[in-house]
Amino acid sequence: MTAAAVGSVPLAAIAGPGLDGVTGRSELTLSWGELAEYAREATRSGGCTRPRLKGRLDAVDLATGERRLMYDTVTEAGGVLLMPCGNRRESVCLPCSRVYKQDARQLVLAGLTGGKGVPKTVAGHPCVFATLTAPSFGPVHSRRMRGKTVLPCRPRRDHKERRCPHGRDIACPRRHNEADPRLGWPLCADCYDYEAAVLFNTYAGKLWRRFTTYLPRHLARRAGLTQRQLRALVRVRYVKVAEYQERGVVHLHAVIRLDAALARQ
Repeated sequence: MTAAAVGSVPLAAIAGPGLDGVTGRSELTLSWGELAEYAREATRSGGCTRPRLKGRLDAVDLATGERRLMYDTVTEAGGVLLMPCGNRRESVCLPCSRVYKQDARQLVLAGLTGGKGVPKTVAGHPCVFATLTAPSFGPVHSRRMRGKTVLPCRPRRDHKERRCPHGRDIACPRRHNEADPRLGWPLCADCYDYEAAVLFNTYAGKLWRRFTTYLPRHLARRAGLTQRQLRALVRVRYVKVAEYQERGVVHLHAVIRLDAALARQ
């Protein structure tokens, strides 16, 4: 008999933590066996806050079309299979986002120092850590640091004489703490170019693609080579992370490495 496995998942990765979310029961009395089972499920789900997965797995005979049930989550405790959701966002699932960050850190570290199948000689390759940020769209409240010392936000000695075109004071002598809700807010909402900020976020992906297109051309020109000659010698490798600044504008952190053209790492 020739068969194929068919999965059906009508509802996935829903609900939060706790005994009620797992079993639908309101009582907290557990037997030792139930407690051990919950411990095993928590280990399997990695502490995920919404690890519920519902569905069934059928086997279909490709010759006759006969369909046979192989597995259904109704046989699990509470009728769900506890699996990590794998979401990368802290606001959605903190434990899964931490696992993703740790995995990403290990991969980047291996690309810099070797390990996980990457030879340690990679540590000698030319490499830079670049931060690509947007231009200013207007002055905003910021937390400036010098070492461990917090500096004044935007001090100006002539703030009484110099004002923005709308007559507002665009100086700020405060030393903002990390939780200050004013961080990222414009000193003058009428001066801030919101339209340009939104457009920059919208086209951030295309700007990065342009950067990766022109970087090899720039390297070839600086080395006095043609692009074909450069490609025969080196290959540009990179990993990037995008994050939002306090002002709500995307900026990119990138590790850029040059490898020999024939290298596999």
